[in-house]
Amino acid sequence: MPSPTATPGHRTRVVAALGTAQTLAWASSYYVPAILAPSIAAELRIGVPVVFAAFSFALIVSAFVGPLAGRLIDRHGGRPVLAATSLVFAAGLAALAHAQDALTLFAAWLLLG
Repeated sequence: MPSPTATPGHRTRVVAALGTAQTLAWASSYYVPAILAPSIAAELRIGVPVVFAAFSFALIVSAFVGPLAGRLIDRHGGRPVLAATSLVFAAGLAALAHAQDALTLFAAWLLLG
């Protein structure tokens, strides 16, 4: 139930902020391989399928981590979990930027997953 002090304008700002954050998160993770896979593969001297395999690995990891995230949200609320996952996500993007080979690419996508 919404807070009695929440105004329609406040809700609109919150929804807009969350929507923008979600769009940026998707754009900086799930859409990265579609755009950058050939460049990543060339830079790391690996095949494009390896880049997509690393991304697929992240999707598998997220499937296993999802229930834990749900339990943490139930236990602690969404705000601290979202804050913590944003830090992990930032670390994953930094690791992705510094990947040197297939192993470090998979490690970065493990964090992103």
